[in-house]
Parts: sequence; structure tokens; C-alpha cells
Amino acid sequence: MNCVQETRVARLVALWMGAIVAAMSVIASQDSNIPIFQIGPNENLIIFGVVINTTAKYIAVISFCFLNSGIRTLNHNILQPYIINVIQDKENKTAITYNRSYELSFVYTIYNWFDFFMYMNILMSQIDMLFIEIAADLIITFVLTTDYVKSKSRIGVGEKEPLLRYV
Repeated sequence: MNCVQETRVARLVALWMGAIVAAMSVIASQDSNIPIFQIGPNENLIIFGVVINTTAKYIAVISFCFLNSGIRTLNHNILQPYIINVIQDKENKTAITYNRSYELSFVYTIYNWFDFFMYMNILMSQIDMLFIEIAADLIITFVLTTDYVKSKSRIGVGEKEPLLRYV
């Protein structure tokens, strides 16, 4: 499959993110007292009105962020495509009951709102929360993508998959 346009868009997005990170780095380097650019537990890290100023509280928040980010990635990479490609696609003739359709759709929708609420409150508190979210998303996305690609192109016994394939 040739995905030239998608690759170009992905690279454009990566360049845009790089420009944003560079600009934010310049801003952060000008003033080390900006609360959002601090890292670790401190008096300025406040989530839902709770000051996260101890290692135990910080580890609890990090653990929640990491786990929730993994659940979010599963929700978006498994439930959402299933809802779009099976439940909502009128051309897809896969049999599914109303109860199962509602269950999957409602869980997906309610979780999105729950996650949005939690995500905004945590993510806007401090930059290291963003790093944790990104790390967890990348790990889960890597695992899921690897599984999907392997299921599409089974490699024979004894064959090695090349690191890069040129199209």
C-alpha cells in the first residue's frame, strides 16, 4: 500500500510539533518560575484542588495518568474503529445485537467525556504530565500497531522482517 499523502501529512505534523516545542523551550528558558514548566511534586502542582507536593501523591497521579492514557488509547484504537466500521457502517453486514451496539457505543461516549474532564484538569497542571501521557500513548500505540501489522503480513517461519522496506 502506498501512503505517500498520509506520510507527508504526518511529517508536516511532526515539523509543526517540533516548532511548537522549540518555541515553548525558548519561553520556558526565559523564566524558570512558570508553574506549568516545573517537574515533579511541588507546591504549584494542584490537581482538583489537591496540592501534589509529596512523592507518594505524585506517584499516584503518574500511575493514574499512565493507566488512563493506556485505556484512552485502547478506546480510540479499538472501540472507535469498531463502532465506525461495524456498527455505523450500513454496508457492513456483521451481525451485532442492539444491546451490544448500545453497550459499546455508550461506554465509548461516556468514557470520552470522563477522560476529557480528567485529562484537562491533569494536563494543564504541569508539563511532566504531558510527557507521561505521551509516553503511555506511544507504548500502547506501538503494541497495537505491531499487532495489527503482524496480523496483516504474517511472516513465515525462519524469515526475518526487514527494518525498512523501500517501495
